[in-house]
Amino acid sequence: MADVIQEVRDPLSTDSKGSTNIKTTISYEEIAIKLLNEKLLLTALELHAELCEAGKELPILKEFFSNPNHFENQNIKPEPYTTMPRSSSQATLDSLDMTRYSEDGAGIDERVAILEFELRKARENISALRANLTVVTEGTISDKFSDKYLSNETPIKPHEQRAINFLVNEYLLASSYKLTSITFSDENENQDFEDWQDVGLNIPKPAELLQIYREYMRTNGYDKSSFVNVGVQTDFCEKSEVEIEKDEFKEMVKKVEELKQQTALLEQERLDLQQFIVTSENLSQNPIKQGSSGTIQTINSNSTTPDKFELLETPARDTSTVTQEVEEDDSVSVVVSLGETDPGDKEWTRIQLPRVDVTEGSSILPNPPSRHLPLKFKMEVIAHCLINISNSAISTAEEIFKNGVTRDTLIQILTQTLPRIVPNVILNKREEVIPLILSTIRLHNDSTEREKLLQLLFNLKKRPQEDERQLILAGFVAMAKLEDEPMEGEEILTICWEQSQHKYPEKRLLAVECCSVLAPYMSVCIRNSLMLSMLQQMLLEDKDPTVRASVVRSLALLIALMDDPDKYFQCEELALTALYDISSIVVEVASSLLLPILAQWALSLKRLQTHLLPRIISKVKNHLKSSYLQHSPNKDHVDEEKIVSSVGVLQYLLPHMVICIADTDSVRTYIEHGTSSDLPDMFVNLCHSNIVNPKVFYDGDVDIGNLLNAFFANTWENDSWPELDWFTNKLVLDILEMVKSVEINQETILNALLTYIHSLCLGFGRYITQTRIQPIIASEVTELEQQLTTLSTDKKNMNLTLIPTYLIILSTLNGIDVSKSLKQFLVALSMSGTNITSLQIAIIMLCAQENMQEHILSGLWDGVVHQRPIVRCTTATLFGCIIAHISDQLASAKVVPAIVTLVSDPDVTVRSAAIPSLGRLITECKVREIRDKARLTLETIAKEPHGIPPTLALPLVSTLAFIAPNCPQNYIEDVIATQLMGITSSALQQSRKIDLISSLIEAYSVLVYCPLSNQCVSGVLLPGLKYLEQLVNQYLPQQKETVRSLLRETESRQDLSKPMERSLSMSSGLSLSMASVNVGQGVEDMRQRVSKIFQQKTSSPSMSSIFRKK
Repeated sequence: MADVIQEVRDPLSTDSKGSTNIKTTISYEEIAIKLLNEKLLLTALELHAELCEAGKELPILKEFFSNPNHFENQNIKPEPYTTMPRSSSQATLDSLDMTRYSEDGAGIDERVAILEFELRKARENISALRANLTVVTEGTISDKFSDKYLSNETPIKPHEQRAINFLVNEYLLASSYKLTSITFSDENENQDFEDWQDVGLNIPKPAELLQIYREYMRTNGYDKSSFVNVGVQTDFCEKSEVEIEKDEFKEMVKKVEELKQQTALLEQERLDLQQFIVTSENLSQNPIKQGSSGTIQTINSNSTTPDKFELLETPARDTSTVTQEVEEDDSVSVVVSLGETDPGDKEWTRIQLPRVDVTEGSSILPNPPSRHLPLKFKMEVIAHCLINISNSAISTAEEIFKNGVTRDTLIQILTQTLPRIVPNVILNKREEVIPLILSTIRLHNDSTEREKLLQLLFNLKKRPQEDERQLILAGFVAMAKLEDEPMEGEEILTICWEQSQHKYPEKRLLAVECCSVLAPYMSVCIRNSLMLSMLQQMLLEDKDPTVRASVVRSLALLIALMDDPDKYFQCEELALTALYDISSIVVEVASSLLLPILAQWALSLKRLQTHLLPRIISKVKNHLKSSYLQHSPNKDHVDEEKIVSSVGVLQYLLPHMVICIADTDSVRTYIEHGTSSDLPDMFVNLCHSNIVNPKVFYDGDVDIGNLLNAFFANTWENDSWPELDWFTNKLVLDILEMVKSVEINQETILNALLTYIHSLCLGFGRYITQTRIQPIIASEVTELEQQLTTLSTDKKNMNLTLIPTYLIILSTLNGIDVSKSLKQFLVALSMSGTNITSLQIAIIMLCAQENMQEHILSGLWDGVVHQRPIVRCTTATLFGCIIAHISDQLASAKVVPAIVTLVSDPDVTVRSAAIPSLGRLITECKVREIRDKARLTLETIAKEPHGIPPTLALPLVSTLAFIAPNCPQNYIEDVIATQLMGITSSALQQSRKIDLISSLIEAYSVLVYCPLSNQCVSGVLLPGLKYLEQLVNQYLPQQKETVRSLLRETESRQDLSKPMERSLSMSSGLSLSMASVNVGQGVEDMRQRVSKIFQQKTSSPSMSSIFRKK
């Protein structure tokens, strides 16, 4: 109650003597009690209304005026009774007018009329008081909004706040924002939004909110459509004639200065041309030799130019030789060597003149880096990294700028552009504005206005699609081509940086693509700082993989243009970050594009073997160690992807590694005159794209074909240089450590490593593999064989991954050695009882090479005729693994005889191991005759007159279930279903009952869904399942439900077949009537089921009764 009791205080007053009078304090509650006691009800009602408006409602007044009993018996002395507190929301018995329709109601009607008159007068008085109070309280602020509007110069008044609330609520209801309107009403619970009079005191209701807004816009002129007078092109100049003449004089002075500068330049050019003539005469007199790289070297130079520039031009040549030299020479300009000039001329500068006969020209990279890039490599970088802008977009942008952009041509550009803009202001035609905006940006002197125009250009479309982005990019490129010097571009890149944080990925893509297309035109400092930083931030922070993939492409282009060696380590870090991205799209672009371009730069900086490759290998080793120590399904999957992607990068960079080791003086000395310049086909196959082809990225002073052929043709046993030592003592050992860190069950990682090792051996050639790689692995394999032959019980420390590694290495040297080693491993693993998964992985990979298939089968055939049954069992399993990986001819000639021989082996364990391989012949072989022969052999085994041996029961059941989906129906019914029922009925006499019953459950789970005749279902399948149910109840009770579901499925098939048989015997009309009856019955059943689902439960309370007052 304390919060609604307000005090009315008289201010402290002092008399003439200075004594202070005692202050009096009266609360609103005391006033209300006084008014009610004195029966001043109208005054009390006015006080109650004003307090409610101010949010200071008194409970005593609310209780009094909400009880109608206080106004019915004013002239009747009430009998004494005990007062009961009444709720304003409930009608009590004594408050009801029981005599309303009685005969003595005339007196009461008179009292009602008097009360209505008094109430009407009271309302008029209240309205008058409200009108006065509105004027008085205009300067007061409601407590609810006092803090909110404290800082405003003219704070909002209470009645203004209520009027605005009313208009806002009215707009929300008119616009169908019903939920928002309800929430808004709840937040303003002290206001009645259904009565405008509740707003204030005789305030006229204004127009709707929308009409108020339109009136404001019309009054201030904001909605006036912009227009121009298309019939007038006169610029009204307010300057006086004197000012005009002064401006013309200043322009003429500027033109005179420009003409003087041009005259000086022409004079300098004339002197240069004279010197050029003298130089040309010297060239014609001095001997010229053509270097291997296509550059021309001068023997003597007698230039006397003051700036010590030596201008040379390609000597005149016969037109018949020009075309041929263009094809052989990759350089774009004539590079003059000053190596043989006298010591006093060492500071002279090289001048490059564009050759007339080179078609690609220097326009490939308008602002190329200072480091040299091969022409073909430039073309590949541009093809992969630059945004592919369509010709139509380029022509649309360049047509406007074909004559340049000046203030004089701006009118012409506007004339061409505006007719397309005016009829196409709609959203899907806004790209027509691009040339106009770009022209204005180029010619505007105010940086602030240029920034606004750039913002307008980037925000033409809310989510610009690819073709719309290409138009914007084409405009930027066309504008950049007009620049005489490299662009600074801070303004454009600043907008790009803002757009890189946009919520829509299309806007962020536009920012990245702008960096890509403008990078060749930007200055070096901008590329190396601002642009690189922006791309780095987007690579690390952007969440869209498509945007990050585009960032990686732009980074690749930026690295190709990079010429600051200090930035190498930053670029290397960014490349590795992209390589380990969570998105496969980003990883693929980083592996195939970014890393090869970075490797080309690292190769030129001599940092490939010292920095880039060691870091990638170290990452692989660390991931392998972490996956070995911490086993988690999700983590293993992530680490597996990272390891495979890193190994894939090593595969991509293999040509760079070979060049790094072969491009040395030791190899160059072995280049002979007749050495072939063609790269070996085996090496070319390792180059996954042109960008990693040495013919493209290498540009040394010797032919790359001659260099590599000389490297491959020598053994290098007695030679040594730092790069080769690093390969032997570091790289091969790191690869060996990686192989030993992989577990045999990590097949994906192991296959990636084996593929890389195979490529490594092919890439470095036979002699390096034989002298530098094989001996290191062979020593480890020998140690492994010793562990196998000692029959050690500790098999956890054996590195079985060495077996496929060694066989893969041997496959690049000699197939006969592969066959011998395979036989040794086959016997050793079989005799020691070790898992043969490593051998399976090896032979599957080797069979992918057609030249190895004969050798693999030769080694396995030795296992077929081996004396030990355990070796023959292993051989049978391995033959089953290679059926899908060898040619049909070899399968028919060698695999089928081997498997048939093993199936007929006198040892039952060998036959047991060979039966699954026989099943794989049926399912995986493509030759029909082989499949038929395998089925016949399997049928012979299954229908053995003397019964199936217990050892063969389990593999036979598994094989029959495995081949059932690939067999014809008659074979399933005559062989598979019959034999399964026989084995099931005699399972109690078999050994390993639990395993056999589990296999039978899996077999019947397949057989139930195979096509079978009704006779087979009722006579074979159903009895077999009942036998199986008995076995399960006795030995595998946890599988009861599985067998019961199979029985229900079989019985349903049997039930479905009976109506079909009856319908075939009836007439067509009767069949149709029965079918319609069944369909109708089915529809009725479904209707009843659905109605039950949605039928309301009687036990649950209804929603209407939840909030009913008890």
